[in-house]
Amino acid sequence: MRVAANCGMRTSIAVLPVVVLALTGADARLGETSLQFVGRYGPPRDTPSSRIYDKNSPLLEGAIHHTYEYKGWKIRAAFLQLDGPAMRMEYQKLGASPQIRDYELQAIMTGNTAAGSTWEQIPYSNPDSPNQGVNKAVESYLGNATGQKMWQRSDGAILSLRSNLIVRLDLPAAREYEAKLKAAKDQKARASVPTF
Repeated sequence: MRVAANCGMRTSIAVLPVVVLALTGADARLGETSLQFVGRYGPPRDTPSSRIYDKNSPLLEGAIHHTYEYKGWKIRAAFLQLDGPAMRMEYQKLGASPQIRDYELQAIMTGNTAAGSTWEQIPYSNPDSPNQGVNKAVESYLGNATGQKMWQRSDGAILSLRSNLIVRLDLPAAREYEAKLKAAKDQKARASVPTF
């Protein structure tokens, strides 16, 4: 079990430098390092309450989380390595009017468009949902009806708008990392079942 988990981490780490090179050269926010975030947004505004929130509701389990404030926005970012790329991010407006407008969403998309890539709207699909088949189709329909929208970048990155209040972006490597974590947990749970 331990060997398999370590091999999975080596695979993830080996993939990360390729992602960094592809995205940081294009000046895209998703995929930038924590040092690049500091240069863009200033130092993180991590507080005891934000650390508790990150622990209880992590953007990415096991990741290093930082919270930044920038011109009326809160930006959360998850990094798998100390100075590795941002694997997942969330943008949320601060203040009295938290609803994200179309032009603000477009600015976030533009800022997170790597050179030579494009965004295409796709049916909403909650990655945390266990639904399959017809139930997944109904979930997608209801998600679109309640303001849940999703786009995919030509390199596989996903942008989702959640109830017009939060924009979440993630790299394919973040989803692969989560799948490996889930598989390891499932394997551990199966191994812990006693022989009856």
